[in-house]
Amino acid sequence: MRTESTFQNDLMGLVGLVGPHRVKMVFSGLFSIVSQGCGIVPFILAYHIIIEIAGNEPGDIDKKLIWHLVYAGIAAVILKYVFLGLSAFLSHVAAYDILYDLRVRISEKLATLPLGYFNKRNTGQIKKVMLEDVEQMEIFIGHNLPDFFGALVYIVMTTVILAMYDWRLTLAAISVLPIGVCVQAMRMARNRPLREAVYTANETMNATMIQYVQGMPIIKAFNHTVESFQKYAASVRGCKDREDRLTKAWHVPWSIFIVCLSANLLVLLPVGTMMYLSNHVTLSIFTLFLFMGLGFNTPLMQLLYFGSFMDKNMEGWARIDAILRADPLPEPVDAKFVNGDGVGARGVDFAYDTVRVLKGVDFEAPPGKFLALVGPSGAGKTTLARLIPRFWDVNAGVITIGDTDIRDIKLEDLMNEETFVFQSLFLFNDTIEQNLKIGKPGATQAEIESAARSARCHDFIMGLPDGYQSVVGERGLMISGGERQRLSIARALLKNAPVLVLDEATAFVDPENETIIQDAINGLVRDKTLIVIAHRLSTITDADEIMVIDQGKVIARGTHEELLEACNLYRKMWASHIHSLGWRLHSSKENLDDRFN
Repeated sequence: MRTESTFQNDLMGLVGLVGPHRVKMVFSGLFSIVSQGCGIVPFILAYHIIIEIAGNEPGDIDKKLIWHLVYAGIAAVILKYVFLGLSAFLSHVAAYDILYDLRVRISEKLATLPLGYFNKRNTGQIKKVMLEDVEQMEIFIGHNLPDFFGALVYIVMTTVILAMYDWRLTLAAISVLPIGVCVQAMRMARNRPLREAVYTANETMNATMIQYVQGMPIIKAFNHTVESFQKYAASVRGCKDREDRLTKAWHVPWSIFIVCLSANLLVLLPVGTMMYLSNHVTLSIFTLFLFMGLGFNTPLMQLLYFGSFMDKNMEGWARIDAILRADPLPEPVDAKFVNGDGVGARGVDFAYDTVRVLKGVDFEAPPGKFLALVGPSGAGKTTLARLIPRFWDVNAGVITIGDTDIRDIKLEDLMNEETFVFQSLFLFNDTIEQNLKIGKPGATQAEIESAARSARCHDFIMGLPDGYQSVVGERGLMISGGERQRLSIARALLKNAPVLVLDEATAFVDPENETIIQDAINGLVRDKTLIVIAHRLSTITDADEIMVIDQGKVIARGTHEELLEACNLYRKMWASHIHSLGWRLHSSKENLDDRFN
């Protein structure tokens, strides 16, 4: 739960969003105030019309004056909506500029955060911040802020004007407002934990909703229904239950507040009648108070909405600010240039929170050499590979490129030195050409096609209706797993960086193309540092050195032949691999033949 200090910080941060666009917002507020002022003018003019009509005989009424007052009232109404439109235009321009700035800032910030940040947060949470919470800022800036200043000025101006005519009726007109304001303030303070619970439940529902949609092929394949996907159903029910509790807590104070908005008539009408009958006020003044007293309702409702949306926006801003304030991977103060292309590690320790994954790892991968990492699942191979580009920082030890600690290299320069193909593939919902050019934005068509040919994907690309302009769909689902794998390899080859890290890069490639792609990769990395994580050991038998990792430690290293002689774990892994190559499903007829022959 947010403390008072946190609340104030969030408020200052929310207001601070307007800073770079304060000129537009100042004029928007001024136009809103002028609009509200123009809205008061017809009431004053109506008062003078009543005086003219009620204070004179029909033949003595100054009709010309009355028509002037009528025309002035019409002009005031027109000006009210002109200035209201100008206010809304400026506030919305500022709002959308701020939304753009916020989304760019969040995107840039996310790119600087370590992978550990994303491991602790689900996609739904980040999606809600970037879409819903940021979008909510448009309502606050484009509507709430100008309405707030206009409504506040309207109430002050109306109170001052009414007090100039009769202070007693003025008190009657505003007598019930303090009750409504106090009830509303108490409601907002007491229900803040419930609102926070609703926002958290919405985040959970967003996350499970994304997971449900992404898992639709599995759900359909196993004939599951929405209700059978328990996590999704539970998150929806949880969100509904919290919304229900919040609504039940709100409805009584909300009703009291709404009643208070109109209850001033219950005080103003009898008090005004009594004062009129006792000749303390004229009929025109009494009528003016009835009109303008009821006019408090609309601006008060705007203030109410401002309070509600302010609280909601502060909850959203707290989540936005949490991303913007998250600790990025630190950039070096005195950045060093990369000296050499080899990759090395000395005494590397790393832990996910309290779970120690790597323990004193050392290795050397000189330029032009092929280093393979093998070991059981969960041994720490992928973690070690992802420490090389500083997706995380090591807890102890050092990783170097050449003789430079990677923590002393600017992240941009470090990324230019390395290329990665991971087992978990990702392609953007864009054309094949644009997906490949991520590796090298300025690549020519000839360079793109050369990389595609090397990865053995040019032919299947040209077989598509639009060739390199074909859209691959969300996460590349319009093409096969093997085709996605080859495109990711082509993207890495196009980048042509000195260090290439492959995490089971041929996992989804068919056997026919696997050898061809391996030959292509080997030909392109003669002058590069190649680090490969492999589960199919037959793909790394030609490695210059194979490093066996088990439970976060390097237990053996050497060539394929040396490890078969010296490492029991590697020998068992090789035997399992060879056995799996000969494994096949047997038909029921074959089983019967084996049984009776």
